[in-house]
Amino acid sequence: MKAALALIILATALGGCQTTTTGASRLAGQDLDAAVALYGPWSDEIVLKGRPLYIWRRTLIANGEPQVCEFRVELGFRRQISRAYMQGVPAACRLYAVKSEMTTN
Repeated sequence: MKAALALIILATALGGCQTTTTGASRLAGQDLDAAVALYGPWSDEIVLKGRPLYIWRRTLIANGEPQVCEFRVELGFRRQISRAYMQGVPAACRLYAVKSEMTTN
């Protein structure tokens, strides 16, 4: 019982120090420039059903094999991101994680 309580306290304390959110959940509703600021220039730009779609690709080499993840951003009105999502190998998709540190004073 004491060990479980200690684990919960430790997890809570560590959880307050650093958080990770994916780029997809963070960018919805923002301007396309927010994605470019985080990930640099996109790899491809296509039009799908009359709407612009921007694609970033990241490749991670694991055990000598390439693992790929695509980050896709659909635009709505005035370059605003209406939908953002990732597709690919989870380890490669972690390259799109945005980390921020929270400090307590």
